[in-house]
Amino acid sequence: MRVQTFGVWPLFFMLMLSVGLANHVILLPLILNDAGRDAWLCALIALAASLPWIYFVIHGTLKRTGGKPLARQLFKRLPKPIAFLLLLPMGLQLTMTSFQAYAETAAWTTTTYLPATPPLVVLICLIALIGLGVWSGIRAIAIMSTMLLPTVVFLGDFVMTANMPDKNYSYLLPIMEHGPDGVLRGSLLALGSLSELFILLLVKHHLTRSLQSGHLIGLIVFLTLLTVGPAIGAVTEFGPVEAAKLRYPAFAQWRLVTIGRYIEHLDFFAIFQWVAGSFVRMSLSLYVVMELLPLRRQAFRAAVLAVICVLFIVAAKVMSHFMFDYRVLTRIIFLSNLLVTAGVTFVLWLLSFNKLREEGNDAGSEHHAYNG
Repeated sequence: MRVQTFGVWPLFFMLMLSVGLANHVILLPLILNDAGRDAWLCALIALAASLPWIYFVIHGTLKRTGGKPLARQLFKRLPKPIAFLLLLPMGLQLTMTSFQAYAETAAWTTTTYLPATPPLVVLICLIALIGLGVWSGIRAIAIMSTMLLPTVVFLGDFVMTANMPDKNYSYLLPIMEHGPDGVLRGSLLALGSLSELFILLLVKHHLTRSLQSGHLIGLIVFLTLLTVGPAIGAVTEFGPVEAAKLRYPAFAQWRLVTIGRYIEHLDFFAIFQWVAGSFVRMSLSLYVVMELLPLRRQAFRAAVLAVICVLFIVAAKVMSHFMFDYRVLTRIIFLSNLLVTAGVTFVLWLLSFNKLREEGNDAGSEHHAYNG
């Protein structure tokens, strides 16, 4: 099977929807709970801490390892147990990321706009959508992202502008009223969200050109703004106390939107934003997991994908039955993301100076010659 390729911009569109959903929706209630009115500051601290990582570690590794699949390079250049130990935590993190988005999207769907629909029906429909996206391939996900993101961004700018009359920016002061502890806890969660960009190392062989440092810095700044904007919006519209109590602050901001005197209840636009982001987030993560597995035959890939989908349904149903707090799962995932990503990417960065170095290759220069 020939590797599906696409350009830098489709990749960025995918990551803006995938990681953007985490920063804009999933992360927001957690940092509001930890830092209150200073939630926006958590995102900026995380940005400052992640810039050296994205520039030196991620960009440096991409530049030195070239455009070949990372998994193939690891198994070719390193002992198989070591290669397996480096890939396993990344695969598990991507699986948990996909499942968390799946379970939370299903829970949000049944509690907001489809309360009368049986939860099992929602779970099956969502997993069918994910499975179709994974089976269609990463190029299809990338093309879909280029069609979805412009509307998602437009709607985000619209809700921000429409709620301007309801904002009171005095709620943002004083800064660090209760000390730095809450801000530091929130910053760790924000760092965990941004650390999901390690996926760049796993999809580099799909790119038609190399990633420059300016691309990566621009991407991480944009993703940070996706946290800063709704955090400031939630605090200025609802106040720091009420904003911290909201389960879905980004969705609640849509409920304030009115056009003139007679048009309101525009929160259905939030459904499009959330489903677009969750579809790309779940499909992209699972696709990369499937690509990491040593499965050559299509029948085996289909069987493994079907098993994963069934496990997702069962796990989400069990969590729903026992009323599991998804915020606990989200905290665990973001913090484990931070620890695993920091450790694994640092090891890969060190290996890229010697074991994984591709002499004379640029990221994206060899993928045309690769046939999986």
